[in-house]
Amino acid sequence: MTPTTDGQDELMGPVEVGRVLGVKPQVVVNWIREGRAHPSAVDAIGRNRFTAEDVARLRAGLGKRRSRPTGTGPFSKGEPEEGGDAGQGG
Repeated sequence: MTPTTDGQDELMGPVEVGRVLGVKPQVVVNWIREGRAHPSAVDAIGRNRFTAEDVARLRAGLGKRRSRPTGTGPFSKGEPEEGGDAGQGG
């Protein structure tokens, strides 16, 4: 679906989508490359464009893609929450 210049004001690029979702534009671009985000349109010069509905779907899907136990991610303090297991043998 490639829209004409009519209605282009209603479409958002990765910068605007990132601003709405609270992530950097590069994160949105990465989601597109990984197949996690699907823009509704690509304009005449190849820029990805999202509708408000696309953004709502992305927002609804945030946090649902990865199911890593809390406290075991790359930015955790290294200790799982109570009852968790961070792969430490015991």
